[in-house]
Amino acid sequence: IKSVPTQEIPSLQGNPEFHVDPILGTYYLSLNLEDPAFENVNVRKALSLAIDRDYVANTLMQGTYSPAYNLVGEGWVDTDGSSFNANANGGQSYISDDFDANLEEAKKLLADAGYPNGEGLPTITYTTNDAGYHKVVAEYLQQAWGELGVNVEVNIVEWSSFTPMRRNGEYMVARNGWVGDYSDPSNMLDLFCTGNGNNDGKFSNADFDAAIEASKVADKSVHFQKLHEAEDILMNDYGCIPLAYYNDFWLQSPSLKGTWHSPYGYWYLQYGYIEE
Repeated sequence: IKSVPTQEIPSLQGNPEFHVDPILGTYYLSLNLEDPAFENVNVRKALSLAIDRDYVANTLMQGTYSPAYNLVGEGWVDTDGSSFNANANGGQSYISDDFDANLEEAKKLLADAGYPNGEGLPTITYTTNDAGYHKVVAEYLQQAWGELGVNVEVNIVEWSSFTPMRRNGEYMVARNGWVGDYSDPSNMLDLFCTGNGNNDGKFSNADFDAAIEASKVADKSVHFQKLHEAEDILMNDYGCIPLAYYNDFWLQSPSLKGTWHSPYGYWYLQYGYIEE
């Protein structure tokens, strides 16, 4: 059963029929970088650090997502087949999992940007559609950024309107996400190149673009080195705010054997059989 109602998940924890497995995707926030409110990198960084990702993934999302401290999550491979995520930033996450320390730093950064206790920063409108966990995440962000003194209004729109609004830049902050269709990390990082049609935040950094362009070579070591450089630039410039990594969750009878769940989000049943 692939469509497990979210309200049933608490009762399914620990059940051998309930499975959670990573897929190649990241739930992130797009900041409209053409908005003057986000011109200062310290504002962007403060908004990122004020989010308790463990709470979001494991409490709000009931463990069906995993906390995201990098953009490129688990499952994406590096030059030698190891984890690209584990090798990023010298083996360290870009964002610490020490939320209390992060929150204190966020308050200082906002003050350094000229907005002590959020004073003077315009009200942030957060746009999302009302499905799955999106609304509860929006309500959490309203509370979390409120800890910085930032006023947040939540704008819930229909799905049919949401994507065009985000694509056209008709928002301040919006939920976003990407699930890869091939395992090279360029599939995720290319989204943030200047002029990319999926670059909804309009991130534009010449060094990032140059690193992506330099990665387009046959030499694997150079290819992956340049992709790591590109992620370094994106994450240090807070061109987006990673929130959680996508997982698939489903119910499967213990008697069903020989099946395989792919990180691309597919189930392979051709070798499946029922064990009596």
